[in-house]
Amino acid sequence: MTTPSYSSVLRAPGIARAFVPSIIGRLSLATSGLALVLLLERSTGSFAVAGAVTAALGIANVVATPWRARLIDRRGQALVLSLLGAVHAASLVAFAVLTDAALPALLVLGVIAGVSAPPFGATMRVVWATALDAGGSRTRGFSLDAVAEEVTFAVGPLLAAVLAAVLDPVASLLASAAFVALGTAAFVTSRLSREQVGSHRVSVDGPAAVTPMRSRGFPLIVVAMTAPGIILGCIEIAAPAIAAGASSTVLSGVLLALFAGASAIGGLVYGRLRVRATFERQLLVIVAVLLVVSAATGLIGGPLAALIGFALAGLFLAPVLIVGYLAADARTDPRARTEASSWINTAVNFGAAIGALVFGALTDGTGPGVALVWTVAGAGVVLVGCGPWLVQGRGEG
Repeated sequence: MTTPSYSSVLRAPGIARAFVPSIIGRLSLATSGLALVLLLERSTGSFAVAGAVTAALGIANVVATPWRARLIDRRGQALVLSLLGAVHAASLVAFAVLTDAALPALLVLGVIAGVSAPPFGATMRVVWATALDAGGSRTRGFSLDAVAEEVTFAVGPLLAAVLAAVLDPVASLLASAAFVALGTAAFVTSRLSREQVGSHRVSVDGPAAVTPMRSRGFPLIVVAMTAPGIILGCIEIAAPAIAAGASSTVLSGVLLALFAGASAIGGLVYGRLRVRATFERQLLVIVAVLLVVSAATGLIGGPLAALIGFALAGLFLAPVLIVGYLAADARTDPRARTEASSWINTAVNFGAAIGALVFGALTDGTGPGVALVWTVAGAGVVLVGCGPWLVQGRGEG
């Protein structure tokens, strides 16, 4: 059977009209993360404060993710995403206005921004799953989605760093607010998104009765996905910390762009492979390599090691995300697809929040290299704990 091309998948009816706006919306997250760190570090002089606010945003996002997903599964994409997009854009503008606010106020803003973050990735994956048949087409669609998302995370940080260097970090946050507002409006008006009207039923056969966390093997995948999330959150703070040591704001954007660009390449390569191992075994191997590369980067230390190490580590990020999303889709009732995909996002975001918090707390006293090693060690503990069950696997990839 002929494997569908990326272009043929993108030409499926209605896909491009939904896909492009979803990427614009995700570009907001790609720019706001670095912009927020740069703004807070400039105003407070501490990466610990930046890490704390970033962690508050991430943890709030984690807590809200399954509830947002269930609300979308029940009420449809248009209404819920429109409300989330408006609140999230307003929270980013508030950060830009309240630059010198006290830490408690910044933490509250972080919580609001995290709770209201629109799940463009999860909702777009529902569109992919609805519009494309299971198998090669859907795998290509998910792969294309992951690659495009990584491209946004290559362009976004670089754009945020340039705007911060040329103008001000506030300009980066305002651009991020514009991206989420525009992306939301365009996405919810697309035909394929409008068709996701949700199931208003809450009876025994509704989405609440088929929650993915009751599916065999699904909770283990969720726990395992926190490990790459820890690395992701660590790198988001490590890049500006390394750049600060080298007295170069733009270097932070370059490092994150390299990481995300390499991830896009890794996703394209993975999408063309026919891997016979189970999703769980693929997850174990890819995350293990990601951890080893990240730890080596921290041990060697310095801007040059970071440039090389971030690029190498990035190669494995998109593949592990693709594996996680495919595993979630394969093990979930179609009525709860948004929630299933969102649980993977929850795991990654929770790990990212922990990674940002731990790295931010360590780096002020130890330096970014040592902080990176210790944070990676924490991710390694999570993976080792899941390893025996992942090796056994549950279902073919």
